[in-house]
Amino acid sequence: DVTYGWWAANSVVTNRSGRFIASHIGHTGLICFAAGGSTLWELARYNPEIPMGHQSSLFLAHLASIGIGFDEAGVWTGAGVATIAIFHLIFSMVYGGGGLLHGVLFDEKVEDSEVLQAQKFKLEWNNPDNQTFILGHHLIFMGVACAWFVEWARIHGIYDPALGAVRQVNYNLDLSMIWQRQFDFITIESLEDVMGGHAFLAFAEITGGAFHIIAGSTPREDKKLGEWSKFKGAELLSAEAVLSWSLAGIG
Repeated sequence: DVTYGWWAANSVVTNRSGRFIASHIGHTGLICFAAGGSTLWELARYNPEIPMGHQSSLFLAHLASIGIGFDEAGVWTGAGVATIAIFHLIFSMVYGGGGLLHGVLFDEKVEDSEVLQAQKFKLEWNNPDNQTFILGHHLIFMGVACAWFVEWARIHGIYDPALGAVRQVNYNLDLSMIWQRQFDFITIESLEDVMGGHAFLAFAEITGGAFHIIAGSTPREDKKLGEWSKFKGAELLSAEAVLSWSLAGIG
């Protein structure tokens, strides 16, 4: 039951899981559109003779950090920037269409869907099995993103500010370094250590995601991991936020 006011975030979709998904897809579309449009705007006015920081080039700077738009010597070429921006604009329309489908055409509640696989993603805030099942999928997606970043740095290369150029970076998977760096990650000076942290994070998130999916799918009478308490179920999302923030410090 809703116990907070209408102005609270997502309050109107608390018991409407299908509309909850629609709002999130719509938000993703807006973010994607903003990224693509802002990248094109920055590209149209970009002057390679002036530092990016002096031109408020936020999106171009992020692309430059992963080696897009510059050659290996750090010289501006602009290659691939417009393509990536246009892809974001196209995907924003796809997300927008998905949001409209879930908001207008599809079932208001996922549990009412005729698709059995979709029914598993219903939102039951007082059901820890349901919450851990959904959490597992989130973790796997974040782990795959980390793995993609590590492989991109290894194969394509990213910008090294110490050299002022783009170079390939192989990850340093030193577990003792990773453990120590989580407390002083601001002082990291090696891109190899940064990639090592992301490689470990990818493994931890994918493994944890698989565990959560299996745990959430296991029938209650077959569970071997102890009993759920109210605290574990109610604070699951908070625990996810704390874990993600602490592990993000590794990278």
